[in-house]
Amino acid sequence: MKPQIQMRTPQLVKLVEVIHVEATRGKGTEEDPARIVHQYWSKEGVLLAEKDEY
Repeated sequence: MKPQIQMRTPQLVKLVEVIHVEATRGKGTEEDPARIVHQYWSKEGVLLAEKDEY
């Protein structure tokens, strides 16, 4: 049985600037296909998130 998720009012909502990078990754093989990876960086150079759909 799945637990019930309660939606709550957010504590903070804030618009922030980030740097969106599209980077190529993979060797182009079946085991490691070439693909585009999306990365989100802070202005200070800290990687905040990465989306790699492989």
